[in-house]
Amino acid sequence: SGFERFMEMISVIPDIKDAPDAQSMQEVKGNISFENVSFHYADSDQMVLNHVNLDVPAGEYVALVGSSGAGKTTLCSLIPRFYDVTGGSVLVDDIDVREYNLKNLRERISVALQKSEIFQSSIKENIQWGRENATDTDIANAASIAQAMEFISTSADGFDTLVTQQGTSLSGGQKQRVAI
Repeated sequence: SGFERFMEMISVIPDIKDAPDAQSMQEVKGNISFENVSFHYADSDQMVLNHVNLDVPAGEYVALVGSSGAGKTTLCSLIPRFYDVTGGSVLVDDIDVREYNLKNLRERISVALQKSEIFQSSIKENIQWGRENATDTDIANAASIAQAMEFISTSADGFDTLVTQQGTSLSGGQKQRVAI
């Protein structure tokens, strides 16, 4: 049954765990480095990434271009440790992500996928979705960081602007900014 499958899923012990001496990220600069990174999924020996080296300085933009299945999403998923590397290291501010406290690391990383999920509610509620106790100031700061303030401030109802189901009333870029 669906309930039994649900119970199986929530009882699974995650493979990705904190190191015994995991540290919290303090002030995040945002430098990201992939050093000789290789990766394959647990159920396959086929390498998805093979000896990748890439430095992304804080504040820089990088476009990952490649065919479907080339490893673009996998590469990004290694930063918040949705998966751990098979070889090499992923560093944030010169520290291997495996040395950070997992919860603390993930609280400081946002992943904006090409297809953003938007809910039928206000822009404010969509931004607040991952953190229900966010204040109006927190929401405005998040919108500013995501470069969404320009279109929000020009909308007739601002943050109270209602978004249609699946965000069809917003452009692709606006949906991504709200999702960020």
